[in-house]
Amino acid sequence: MRLFLATLVLAMGLGLTPPAPAQDNGAVHPEIQKANAQREKIERRERLLMLFPAGVLGLTIALIVITRRRK
Repeated sequence: MRLFLATLVLAMGLGLTPPAPAQDNGAVHPEIQKANAQREKIERRERLLMLFPAGVLGLTIALIVITRRRK
């Protein structure tokens, strides 16, 4: 009797579960797309910010070399 009741409870539980969402062939939620675009912008900005000190250093060295050649 216990086995029958356990089987009955499990069978009813499976019948009440919501259906699985359908697969959308690669469709992405708009909020996820916005978050991905924002993340890409941040990564691009970080790369540019890393190049800035190198550019300043290169410009400084170039100016030092130019001013020393003039003397």
